[in-house]
Amino acid sequence: MENRNLLRALLLGALAWTAAMAAGLAIGAVPGTDFEIITQLRLPRVLLASFVGMGLAVSGAALQALFTNPLCEPYTLGVSSGAALGAVIGSTLQLDWIVSGIAGAAFVGALVFASALYFVSLYAGRGNLTLLLAGVMLGFLGSSLVALWMAFTDLAGIQGSLFWLMGDLSRARLAGTVFAAGAVLSLTILIWRRSHELDALLMGEEDALALGIPVRSARKKLIFLTSLLVGVCVSAAGMIGFVGLVIPHFARRSAGALHRTLLPVAALWGAGTLAAADALGRAAGGTHELPVGVVTALVGAPLFLWIMLRRRETT
Repeated sequence: MENRNLLRALLLGALAWTAAMAAGLAIGAVPGTDFEIITQLRLPRVLLASFVGMGLAVSGAALQALFTNPLCEPYTLGVSSGAALGAVIGSTLQLDWIVSGIAGAAFVGALVFASALYFVSLYAGRGNLTLLLAGVMLGFLGSSLVALWMAFTDLAGIQGSLFWLMGDLSRARLAGTVFAAGAVLSLTILIWRRSHELDALLMGEEDALALGIPVRSARKKLIFLTSLLVGVCVSAAGMIGFVGLVIPHFARRSAGALHRTLLPVAALWGAGTLAAADALGRAAGGTHELPVGVVTALVGAPLFLWIMLRRRETT
């Protein structure tokens, strides 16, 4: 029965992803279905949306197990705030000649904050509360620095990053998409290979130690991997909510709590969800497309609340 549910979840995710990609290739602000329009504009964007959604969903599922907290999401670590700070600074100082535009500057900022979090993990105690608080504080610090930088900077210099802060896939190009896809896939596989550690940590530190899991070492490695994964996703597409928080919960209902099966289902569903949200944003906005982060929030939040209320009524 469990294998049947897993197969159904994987098949549903694959079909939804395929349909979302087909819609994304057919819909665009530039009308037409010419070969060049599809291959140079729409295909990189659809692929980037898919792999960013995959990375956000996988990192969200891993963090919820790592901190044994169902409210954890990719932005809990504070790495996204570092990426936002890097993007705003890079846009203002026009650092395109140093790194590859806003995405490169954002990735540098994400790496700086990820390194700070990893440094904290080296000296944190055995409990994960210190790491969780450190991530939240890094998020506050990054957000405050972004606001401070914007307050003392000419607004004309940061206009390029404002749309990115709401979730932007319009900058997708084939070379950058290939790099992001390779990084997401590699990091996802590395996290998936540590599924047994995530399962043990989800049971609690004492039970994990009893099973022979080196808790501190496993936590540091998983923090490092998920931080890199979040950094790649956020630097490539900006701040996109809902996917990393909610998709793991939906996937867990079909795939169960074991991460060896949960992570592949979450990856497929995350890819399909973000690809569909991007297609919806382009279709609804016409020539002025809606940022994909706005679409995921507008659609995802009410949907999640409705499902929660329905579940409460049936219990």
